[in-house]
Amino acid sequence: MTRLFAAVAGLVLAGSAIPTHALAKDPPAKTVLAAIAPGLVRVEMDLQFDKGEPPTGVTDQDPGSRSHPVHSLAEVVEEERPLETTGFLIAPDLVVAMDATIHPRFVRAINVRVAGDETTATVDGYARDHWAVYLRLARPLKGTKPLAFGTGQAARVATYYWLEGGMVRELSPFGGRIQQAEDGRAWRLLDNQGVILSAAGQPLSVALGRRLPIDDSWQGSPGKWARVGAAEYQASLGRLGDAARRGLVRARLSFRSPKATPGEPRRRFRPEPDEDGDGEAATERDVIGVVLPGNRVAVLAALRPVTTGRLQRIVIHPAQGAPIEARFVASLKELGAFVVEPSKPLSGVPVASKPLSGLLEHLLYRADVALQGETRVEYDHHARIASLRVGPRLEPYPELTDPSDVARAFLFTPELELAALPIMPRERAGHRAPRFGGGSTPELTAADLLARAVARVPASADPANIPVSEADENRLAWLGVELQPMTRELARANAVAEQTQDGETGAIVSFVHPGSPAAMAGIGPGAVLLRLRAPGEPLPIEVRLEEDSVRSQPFPWDRLDEIREQFFDRLPTPWAPVENAFTRALTDLGFGRRFALEYIADGTLATHEFTVAPSPAHYESSPRFKSEDLGITVRDLTYEVRRYLQRAADQPGVVVSKVERGSKASVAGVKPFELVTHVNDQPVMSVKDFEKLAAAGGELRLGVKRMAKGRIVTIKTDK
Repeated sequence: MTRLFAAVAGLVLAGSAIPTHALAKDPPAKTVLAAIAPGLVRVEMDLQFDKGEPPTGVTDQDPGSRSHPVHSLAEVVEEERPLETTGFLIAPDLVVAMDATIHPRFVRAINVRVAGDETTATVDGYARDHWAVYLRLARPLKGTKPLAFGTGQAARVATYYWLEGGMVRELSPFGGRIQQAEDGRAWRLLDNQGVILSAAGQPLSVALGRRLPIDDSWQGSPGKWARVGAAEYQASLGRLGDAARRGLVRARLSFRSPKATPGEPRRRFRPEPDEDGDGEAATERDVIGVVLPGNRVAVLAALRPVTTGRLQRIVIHPAQGAPIEARFVASLKELGAFVVEPSKPLSGVPVASKPLSGLLEHLLYRADVALQGETRVEYDHHARIASLRVGPRLEPYPELTDPSDVARAFLFTPELELAALPIMPRERAGHRAPRFGGGSTPELTAADLLARAVARVPASADPANIPVSEADENRLAWLGVELQPMTRELARANAVAEQTQDGETGAIVSFVHPGSPAAMAGIGPGAVLLRLRAPGEPLPIEVRLEEDSVRSQPFPWDRLDEIREQFFDRLPTPWAPVENAFTRALTDLGFGRRFALEYIADGTLATHEFTVAPSPAHYESSPRFKSEDLGITVRDLTYEVRRYLQRAADQPGVVVSKVERGSKASVAGVKPFELVTHVNDQPVMSVKDFEKLAAAGGELRLGVKRMAKGRIVTIKTDK
């Protein structure tokens, strides 16, 4: 009686009043449970891997269960046990249970058990507005009796689950919380799922989700719920496949190969692979494009500006017909996608305009679409949105019961309108980690949010994330400073530990180039750069550099003749590359954009306003010329190379950037990063001068300089 008293007290506190004169008439809990016991069964799903993939879906089938917690359905398979849930008998051979939303390819068998008997079952249909599946038994189970539903005042919830090595029945207060939205919608949020009973033990209905209307409209047999039968479900999947093939197309992206400096890991301060899972050096990618109204395709690839800059061609491969060329329109600033316009009209997929809150726990159709190269792989089944979380700008983001189950999930309403899709979070300039979600994985996103962003272009576009010409590919922004990474010791020695997170952020200015933005702002050596703030960017960009481990040892000028030519391409440049995390962050902000730099100079915190400006030509972007006859490539001397070599702007020279193996230049002893200052005693001020003088042919006398030492190298050409 103590437990019953506690249950009644809980009901009163929850607002479900029971007349006090009725308490004495209410049957004991044991009597109530015994009366409904013949209508409670155990549903077991025997799961399996398919093509090496683990099953995904609902893992917590019984919220009240005290059994071993399940973190993934793969764990269920590994432990060689079934996925279990409570079933409620509503006809001699028909059971209603919580919908696991698991694709049938992962389900080997469904068994239904009671004490002393068991049988197999097949899916007979799905409830439209309740988190429920209907299972048709191969035969009625012995000793069972369907629940007989009536009307009354809800008081208790009964369920059935595994505990301490056996099955137990549990009776809990109906309770719950009343919630109301600003638009007037109200519902009861339940703490328990199971058979809802009156105080007298009369079954009123079954609760398999977490929400119920606050009135009594939920009462009645689950057999009367609106549902989709097995045949109708299969027909809907057929229509879903047609819609998905029409609206989710393959987009082939073609890129220029990235330019690389000999010996340099490509942009080593940024993580590999790119946000959408492919290495940024890839020249061909196949990704999914969503065909939207207005002949726009949202390509689901979260490309960084440095990768988008190399984008050369976009071809859409519709489900039927020839491939279609597409024109780049814009990269979305807030979502990991970019917009293209096909050269021919495509039939788009309608986007659901109904708020996602109205789709919670309802039956939705789901297309799991992936591209394996040019091969499209699609599995169609269904899903249910478990909850909505608050995302950026207070937008609602749908969540499934299995958070790992969204990478390929495209959700459609019963009317086959696109409701949600997986989109990578867009990184902020200067920030490696995505802004939400906790990792570089797609977020299930409302399709309406994507459609609105596409419709708002160019207002929603990132003007810095666009394709550029090959000549502009290696353009970088600059402040005109050379920086030393901050350390804990330096931060404390310079009394900037508080502003630099004890040396985790910040950088010390070691040199300022004359005439640069920093020089004109009065920033000098010894200043400590802290962070950037740009209008429209909610987060500051902390200045953060990594130690240059590649150049931790001096360049081997004195041993250059000992290095074999097959290792020339492995030599790093003697000078530090201009591109680092700081200059890349500035570049990604976009040329012409305003920002404020916070720094410390002479012990004083200061701020200066700048405009992102392009740097002068640097080594990777400098003009170059390759002499096929000599087997040598030279580049113009740029500002950082001249500083390293202490070479004035009026002094001649071009730098050797590559020496071909077995070439005339290699045989003559020319080495990478030496300077060619003269050809046949004529000064060489640029690669154009070198090209012109080398074209004379015959015997060429090259004036070669290695740091402070010069020599003459004679090469006989074929001309």
